[in-house]
Amino acid sequence: MRQIVIAFSICVATLASSQERANVVLPSTAASKGPQWNKGIVEAGVYKNPSLGVELSPAPGLDFETPELKGNPGTVPLLVTINALGKSKLFSGRETMSFYSDALSYYPENRRSTEDYVRRVVFANKQEGWTPEERDSNYNMGGVTFARRNFRKEARYEAVLTKACEAQALVFIFAGNDEDEVNRLITSTKLKLDPASSGCGAERNPPRKH
Repeated sequence: MRQIVIAFSICVATLASSQERANVVLPSTAASKGPQWNKGIVEAGVYKNPSLGVELSPAPGLDFETPELKGNPGTVPLLVTINALGKSKLFSGRETMSFYSDALSYYPENRRSTEDYVRRVVFANKQEGWTPEERDSNYNMGGVTFARRNFRKEARYEAVLTKACEAQALVFIFAGNDEDEVNRLITSTKLKLDPASSGCGAERNPPRKH
């Protein structure tokens, strides 16, 4: 799914950019210490993952698939992912929401801010043929400020919301057939973050206001 493609592209891009600059520290290896996450569960239509400090309800009409854990707990890279899909449509794409958490200990310490991660997202999406819109913005969800970047690809519209917390980057990918459809998905999504376990209790490197 989309969030796996983006996350994989981000890892590859990080390695490539690090190798091009000898003075930049390479990302951590898989033997490095990572968080002890699990994949979480879907219960009564709500995704719950205490190891991430996340509780998530998708927009009405979207149903969660099975969450996945990519990597081994305690090492990096480590990702937790889940998708929520709308009904298939005959002549247009379905509405989707994808969420993933990426362990920031994989990346150099000076490259773990929200803005750093947004740059990786933009690079990865361009590699997949998505065109970023010039404007960007911030959006408050779950009591924290996410950076929002919008993309277009043929008849599809996508918004990516990103927040770098203490140990994890939280990334939401909302996709639909136009901006209004995507905005509805975003505003109808409910996110609860546990300040302690999510590491998002205080604004760490908050996105700049535009």
